[in-house]
Amino acid sequence: MGKARNAPQATPAGNAATPALTKLAWPRLERPSRPHSVIEAAPGILLIDDLFPPRVRKAFLAFLTAPNSPIKLNPPTAPKRGEAERTNERISLTDPDLAVRLWNDTGLRDACQAIEGRHGRRAVGLNPNMRIYRYPTGSFFGPHYDDDNVVEGLGTTEWTLLIYLTGKEDGVVGGETAFYPTPSRKGNGPAIVPELKAGRALLHRHGQHCALHEGRTVEQGEKWVLRSDVVFA
Repeated sequence: MGKARNAPQATPAGNAATPALTKLAWPRLERPSRPHSVIEAAPGILLIDDLFPPRVRKAFLAFLTAPNSPIKLNPPTAPKRGEAERTNERISLTDPDLAVRLWNDTGLRDACQAIEGRHGRRAVGLNPNMRIYRYPTGSFFGPHYDDDNVVEGLGTTEWTLLIYLTGKEDGVVGGETAFYPTPSRKGNGPAIVPELKAGRALLHRHGQHCALHEGRTVEQGEKWVLRSDVVFA
């Protein structure tokens, strides 16, 4: 859960994940025919279009929304003290196999090699704590900061990874991830708002260098997101 706007930013918090009881049969991923272009939307905010090409993202959506899908999302709950309000459905699960596949089979590993971590660390993989979010019309995630976390045997997370499974191409209106690099007591300040494009990956720094951000209200349609974190060592 993200820390609310007025919560201390630097305090790490764990992301509890449910262990996968059985190996999930996730859809097949596709290696890109050429390296991805990485777009810097702003310092600490990167975009990779078509990390999930149409066939892959549609297969993931079908897997998640099938009547017999093994993925069962949890309804929103009231925020705890210091947490931001969020009204989306979600689930966290531990899936090391999916983490490895996403890292190796989508071109993400190569795209992340140019990112320099703290103290000279390099990107080495993804957090096996996978999170799936569904934002129906009217849902949102209030302004918050993302924590960093230690991944045992791998390293420390430094960047959030959001893969948009739906977007404006599917009729989704609103729902963008909006960043506020210069918040103050008077307000959040000017926003940086990358477009919500289906198949796009959005990466942003978290932990000590995280920008205040929010998931804006979905005004129309249904927003689906697959989330992990990039680990550095």
